[in-house]
Amino acid sequence: MPPKDHAGTDMWEPNPEVLELWPDISGNEINGLGETEKRQPNPVFWRQDDSTPHAPVMYYFYEKDKDNAAIAEARKYRQRTAEIEVLDVASEAADTPAGGWTAALKAKALELGADDVGIAAWRDDWAYPDRPSPQGKYAVVMAFDQDFDAMIAAPGESAYIEVMIQYERAGNTSKHLANWVRSQGWYGAPKTGPMTEDVLMIPAAIEAGMGELGKHGSLIHRKFGANFRLSLVLTDLPLEADAPDVFGADMFCASCQVCTKACPPDAISSEKQMVRGERKWYVNFDKCIPYFVDNMTCGICLAVCPWSRPGIADNLLVKMARKLEAA
Repeated sequence: MPPKDHAGTDMWEPNPEVLELWPDISGNEINGLGETEKRQPNPVFWRQDDSTPHAPVMYYFYEKDKDNAAIAEARKYRQRTAEIEVLDVASEAADTPAGGWTAALKAKALELGADDVGIAAWRDDWAYPDRPSPQGKYAVVMAFDQDFDAMIAAPGESAYIEVMIQYERAGNTSKHLANWVRSQGWYGAPKTGPMTEDVLMIPAAIEAGMGELGKHGSLIHRKFGANFRLSLVLTDLPLEADAPDVFGADMFCASCQVCTKACPPDAISSEKQMVRGERKWYVNFDKCIPYFVDNMTCGICLAVCPWSRPGIADNLLVKMARKLEAA
């Protein structure tokens, strides 16, 4: 008989095939759970090579649904994105446009397909130490909204395909924006998900005003909730950085238990934890990923997040604004 949770229902148990591939080292240890000193992050899962101990689990994930025609087609996003050529930097810098480079770049990002865009001054502690340090003074972070009806069915085929669609949209926009920057005579490097290889997107996105970190370990955007994907461009273009957008999502998460209760592998903590010298919301990697790889990805926590539900965010913003003012 499977173990029961506090409500008397069967608890989810990891697939033995996944556990057999699991390395001796914990993903939580790699992530720095419990560490009190600040440091750069170490890669733990998404890589295009064997540079992480969890690479066999990642390969298992990609092999598991390879015979599903719809998923196989959606997965081609990486190849389609890779085929977009990154242009040489123009030999001469273009004149500064009316309104300045910040306004011009943001307008171009939205024109190319981003649903929101923000800018952060680049910090080296957002990069993985096992890769060459990325170039660029600024991180241009873009958000891409997902279809709620597809994601609320997670885990399953429709959610899986929707994630792939948005990764392609995000990746293509990142590459085209980097090419636009390079055509103006400035350095621009696209970073696409989920395999960014050398940078962490979420810390940059927080600094760029794309939202607050939620209890589920993903960002909460004031308009899209947790139901969106990211891409970014690193550039030396002379820009003005945005400020973090603090609108009450972190405070809301402190009392909300929706995603915590909805998570089948019980990976979401009710309290913040110390991770690489910072107390923050953290999802247990060793519980989350085995479920993820065995269930056509997941995304349950993102879909059930109250901020993600269409038409709800505006009311929550008003409510949280009052609480922040009173705090």
